[in-house]
Amino acid sequence: TFPDQGVMSPHSLPHYRAIAEAVHAEGGLISAQITHAGSFAQAGVLSTARAMSASGGIDQVGLMSGRLLQRAMTASDMAQVRGEFVAAALLAREAGYDAVELHMGHGYLLNQFISPLSNHRRDEYGGSAGNRARFPADVLAAVKDAVGDRMAVLAKINLHDGVRKGGTVDDAV
Repeated sequence: TFPDQGVMSPHSLPHYRAIAEAVHAEGGLISAQITHAGSFAQAGVLSTARAMSASGGIDQVGLMSGRLLQRAMTASDMAQVRGEFVAAALLAREAGYDAVELHMGHGYLLNQFISPLSNHRRDEYGGSAGNRARFPADVLAAVKDAVGDRMAVLAKINLHDGVRKGGTVDDAV
């Protein structure tokens, strides 16, 4: 999301392991929150001109930093991102984390699928609340399958987008 934000990678693994060990030494448990910013990413972070999102078109966040358009994710993009969530969860487990939380709220990529404000797709990933949740649910299932019963898997979602025509509590349920 931001240039100096932490990234779960093999290079950062020793640092995350040290944090987990310090928390465990004090008797606590630790969870890593993982996410993908999608079009919420700041312009300087992206390696492409258009951020990927649930839908293409005007990039509301990007407008603030000179990025006018975003692109709708393809099946290939979805497979890549699903794999990146799995890889991050496995690294968190390797670092000794007790849980991993998938951030599916507050405008990040998985929320861009869930929210009717950002998801205008006309395929199996758009329309009804169930269809809009399909890709985030696929990511959640892939992470759960990958880590098995060796760590807790949490999902953070919005209960209400808080604006007209946004996601509702009924959608969240």
